Amino acid sequence: MEFRFLTEQFYKDYCNCGEMEKKKLRPYAVLCIVNYQGLTFAIPIRHNIKYNYAVKTVNNQGLDLSKTVVIKNDKYIDNTKVAVINSVEYKILLSKKYFIEQKLEKYIKEYKKGLKNLSDSKYRNLCGKSCLKYFHAELGI
Repeated sequence: MEFRFLTEQFYKDYCNCGEMEKKKLRPYAVLCIVNYQGLTFAIPIRHNIKYNYAVKTVNNQGLDLSKTVVIKNDKYIDNTKVAVINSVEYKILLSKKYFIEQKLEKYIKEYKKGLKNLSDSKYRNLCGKSCLKYFHAELGI
């Protein structure tokens, strides 16, 4: 797991995707998940997370799974800058790498289930606020 920023090119290519985080200086945890369709995912680190689709670290901080994006091209990961995060949060996230992978996989499955049950307000809310809606082709949806 790495902590990186996304590139200017990423923000240009996805400028019309309203649910995506637009803060260019927000660090993303980049996870390479080979056991889930061989895709690379970037999950933003956020504060004041108030819902279940997250991996919390300190207080209400953590990784926001609802704003997860698929990295289709390495050019979207900025390897020229190191994303520095709080040392306590860093240690917690590193110790939870396997848990994060499992939680992300569960979230993706829940999202796919939700697409089939949009009459349920829980799933309508989940699918409406998720960045996964921009990556259906990559997710085989």
